[in-house]
Amino acid sequence: MQQREMPFFQLVGEPVFLHDILISRLCNEHQAIVLCWAKRRVKFTLTDAAVTLGMPKSHLSNILSGKKYLPNDMRIAFQALCGNWAIRQYEDSIIGAKTVFETPEQRRIRELEQQLEAARMAA
Repeated sequence: MQQREMPFFQLVGEPVFLHDILISRLCNEHQAIVLCWAKRRVKFTLTDAAVTLGMPKSHLSNILSGKKYLPNDMRIAFQALCGNWAIRQYEDSIIGAKTVFETPEQRRIRELEQQLEAARMAA
């Protein structure tokens, strides 16, 4: 008897940015959601993902088939579950914003530099 691998016990880490070519081909938000799901790092089943997100399986299935919308308060959780920022990147491309690629170390350095600059301005 072979033991089944439980995908929710795997370490996923921070979501990653997908290649710009994939994002540039998207025509609407639904395609961004489907791309996010298709490029998930841990191959959750629909049931596992729905339980993790705290929604019924049928609702998640309807979202992925385009019959319902992904609620705004679930976007970050959905992208974290999938392990990529496809929806965010699509939204950034629509409004013309530039998505900044930062490692956690780069982000920490930037935040510390901002704190240092704020302390200098206050002194």
